[in-house]
Amino acid sequence: MSQSPAPTERSPFGQALHQGLSELASSKRMSAQQLEVIYALAYAHVAQHQYAQALPLFAFLSQYGATRKHYLSGLALCLQMVGRYDEAICIYSLIGTLYPDTPDAALRVAECQLAQADTESARAELVRVLELAGTSGRHGQARARAQALLNLTAREAGA
Repeated sequence: MSQSPAPTERSPFGQALHQGLSELASSKRMSAQQLEVIYALAYAHVAQHQYAQALPLFAFLSQYGATRKHYLSGLALCLQMVGRYDEAICIYSLIGTLYPDTPDAALRVAECQLAQADTESARAELVRVLELAGTSGRHGQARARAQALLNLTAREAGA
């Protein structure tokens, strides 16, 4: 289930951050199995669009599994869905630093920026998503969504 890129894919800062977070005492207090039971509950709340209920669970998970991408992604999504965009952007940026191999976090940053009516920053982030997605089919959905949002913001700017 690990979605971690090889350490060489991270920037030196990203690698040092990942290692430091991995070595936190809190990351050893609960077993992976215990955390996954809590994750199942948090995921069930998200599946039912109960983001406010899932938020404290993902916050807890992110403290005890600070380098687990799915915990951080859940936390960021909940923050985004309850309208706490600045905090969501911070967590999505952390994900992008720890896991630079996918454009999904950058796409979510752009969505938060659009929700805050920061179109200029969102457009710059969407261009970055397109660069990160490349031309391979691996990130086709992210590339298509970024392009659609970029086109939409261009039309709105011209209107």
